[in-house]
Amino acid sequence: MNGRLERVVDRRALAACAFAVALAPTAALAGALEECSARGDHAVVTRCLQEADADVRGALERAEAAAAARARELDTVTGRPGAAAALAKSVRAYGEYRKAQCDFVQASYASGTGATQAALACRIDHNRARVRELRP
Repeated sequence: MNGRLERVVDRRALAACAFAVALAPTAALAGALEECSARGDHAVVTRCLQEADADVRGALERAEAAAAARARELDTVTGRPGAAAALAKSVRAYGEYRKAQCDFVQASYASGTGATQAALACRIDHNRARVRELRP
């Protein structure tokens, strides 16, 4: 290649990389708040988040119950207790982590507008991830 063509190709590659890097934070931050924010004003967003929270809390309760049943069955089949106790410890630790993390998210808004919504969205996003983790 000649020098001019190499510079054009390099600039295009650099532009493509810059575009990909610019989009990365957006994709990483997508979650309940972004889903609900597209629906309307503050009251509509709050209602959307509350509904999503109720849905995912139910899904989490069902996922934890199913995981506990599998753990108890494993303990019974193997004759070695441990899985059910380990899951119970994990459930408690997860709840403590989620609360601490979402308290931090809320505090990062410095009591500004949206702090409560951000904390609720944090809980939804973490609970969605936890449900996926507990599935067999």
